[in-house]
Amino acid sequence: MAILFAAMLNDALPKYFDPRKYANHESAIDGNIPLNQFKELCALLASDEGDAFIHLDFRVDEDRRYIATGTLTTKVQIVCQRCMGPVAHDLTLDLSLAFVYDEDHAKNIPADYDPVVMTDGDVILADMVEQEIILALPIVAYHEESGCNPTAVKYASSTDDAPDDEKPNPFSILAQLKAK
Repeated sequence: MAILFAAMLNDALPKYFDPRKYANHESAIDGNIPLNQFKELCALLASDEGDAFIHLDFRVDEDRRYIATGTLTTKVQIVCQRCMGPVAHDLTLDLSLAFVYDEDHAKNIPADYDPVVMTDGDVILADMVEQEIILALPIVAYHEESGCNPTAVKYASSTDDAPDDEKPNPFSILAQLKAK
């Protein structure tokens, strides 16, 4: 029996939540978080516009672990490393989370789950979502070549200005004289 908390129906996500309570009631949460609430993430982005949508289904597994599975979707604007302009990047993450009390318990979590450490039994939802997005960002981002500034593409892929790999032969002048 899944319960969707009434507060979640209007996209009002809690700042803090107790995963134990949600798991014991087999509840779910859904909602949007504006990207501009994520300070660390915004430092990596070209724009802080947009929202992250999160859906989590909570349960207690057969080993009495507090588990949440769900999805996180967002569209972020990151900096193209070729033209230094913004490039849109869609992220859709499948989440499998296990909530633990400390780092020692996190070591015992199966590899199928990402551990999330609870502080005094609570988790700050925005911090958890922000870290998941940061971990999913590409290391280097580029537009398609046709999407970049034409001047930037010319300099990024041009071989006209590249130095020649061949050094002039000092005896080529002698060869020209001998030919005459």
